[in-house]
Amino acid sequence: MTEQKTQQIKVKYIETTSLYASQFIINTSDEDVTINFSSGPIADPASGEMLLPIHTRLSMTMAGARRLHAVLGKIISQQQDAQEKIPAGAQAKIPDIEQ
Repeated sequence: MTEQKTQQIKVKYIETTSLYASQFIINTSDEDVTINFSSGPIADPASGEMLLPIHTRLSMTMAGARRLHAVLGKIISQQQDAQEKIPAGAQAKIPDIEQ
């Protein structure tokens, strides 16, 4: 039987600001995943084309991406479970916006 040791790790935020991302583009290779984050598309005034400005890029190994996937899945599942316990009339309503 192996004995597992637990080590406390303190988190220190070097940067405390955050950027909102509603859009993302993912690039992959056999070894890594890169996620490109954007706040959303904007129109280029010069050409009229829609552009997706990328403000942050995050790269990780496939193993790191699997861990992120597992954690996000768990958080989303817990959030859905919590929302199902709240009566529909008490939940916030997000307006439908036509784009």
